[in-house]
Amino acid sequence: MRSIKKGLLAGIVICCMPMMTACSFQETLGVLWNSEDKSAQEEGTESSTANLTAANIDESVEQPTINNELGEPVTYGLNGEAEVLSVDAAVSDGGTLTYQWYRNNVDSNGGGTEIEGATEASYTPATTEPGTVYYYVVVTNTVGDGIQLTTSPTKCVTVTEEAAEATGAAEETADAEGTWQSSDNGWWFEYTDGTYPTNKWEHIEGEWYSFDENGYIRRGWYQDGEKWYYFNDNGSMAHDTDIDGYHLGSDGVMQ
Repeated sequence: MRSIKKGLLAGIVICCMPMMTACSFQETLGVLWNSEDKSAQEEGTESSTANLTAANIDESVEQPTINNELGEPVTYGLNGEAEVLSVDAAVSDGGTLTYQWYRNNVDSNGGGTEIEGATEASYTPATTEPGTVYYYVVVTNTVGDGIQLTTSPTKCVTVTEEAAEATGAAEETADAEGTWQSSDNGWWFEYTDGTYPTNKWEHIEGEWYSFDENGYIRRGWYQDGEKWYYFNDNGSMAHDTDIDGYHLGSDGVMQ
């Protein structure tokens, strides 16, 4: 029993070193299993085997290869424009690759919180809350009913409150370039290169807008972290006004 637990722990420790290359199949399993309820670990190897079987792990399926790192730590101002995190993964067995991004409050690519809707090869970190967050992605290769997993290293993203005060005024913030587009599902903003913002804020024509995971503007009340904002019918953030009996400051935060 002790040797089994030590083996699992060693795999987890190696996997969670952020500056190393992407985790191997066995290490990824260690990370994912370690994030489960600890009571399962105390029950011994039978619980571990049951978890892996339930995941449909298949040794004949190729493990995804991640060909890039997410880069060095970065720092942004509050509501600033963050660079997109992208992962270049590949397999040669014809399998289907899927992605799930996670966030963590410690420098570890295991035991993080799944980011809802972040299921593409790229993800743009939010800059609406001061603090430090570590991002990583789990890449899954699926062939039939079998899968293999690879976990990326972490990316440290820090948002500083001080920078927000220096760049908070609309006239001091650069506007995004592009055009507004619409469909039956709502409005979105298309950059000049044809892409569009998702899960992020953007400063457009002197106003702040927030876009959901599908790229559409948000309307009405919206909670981002511990703060509440209100977006007008045209998607612009309300500020310096009262709505539903609540005052919204110059930064748009409900007071």
